[in-house]
Amino acid sequence: MLTVDIASLSPGIHHVEFAPTAEEAGVDPATFRDIRIEAELQYHRDRILVKLQAAATATLTCDRTLKEYEQPVADSYNLLFGPPEMVGQEGEAFEEVRPLSPSDNELDLTDVVRDTLLLALPQRRIAPEAQDEPIEKTFGASPEEGEQDEHAQDEPVDPRWSELKKLKDDESEG
Repeated sequence: MLTVDIASLSPGIHHVEFAPTAEEAGVDPATFRDIRIEAELQYHRDRILVKLQAAATATLTCDRTLKEYEQPVADSYNLLFGPPEMVGQEGEAFEEVRPLSPSDNELDLTDVVRDTLLLALPQRRIAPEAQDEPIEKTFGASPEEGEQDEHAQDEPVDPRWSELKKLKDDESEG
């Protein structure tokens, strides 16, 4: 769990840095390592604005080559912890409001860090060395090979296909 002790904070701006394990951040340790979190907390009487920067090294699988590669990922997120009556209201300086009661002694940032890291992962995962590799656009036998090998093409590769071939032959005859 990633928590920030707010009981001893005085009003003003505070900087907090974390280097949690993947388990502490709630993410897959096979995917994320070297996680670094920097948070700026703007503490006022009854609210705390958290500006979060999350960075890590992610082990990804290339969509083109299916080989694993490592890529640095980073993203930021802003959220406001405020009185319960503020929850559900939106503003320009923050994306989300979470409840903060006067009796709270710490802020739990685990789910925010997890979501920020997961959203930092690219949707299209292409390894740097795979960027210049040609993409195969034609599959199967070329037309010339198909004409020469018509008889071999009609032969089922797997004997279990013979029943389907009979259906195909019956349909073409009838």
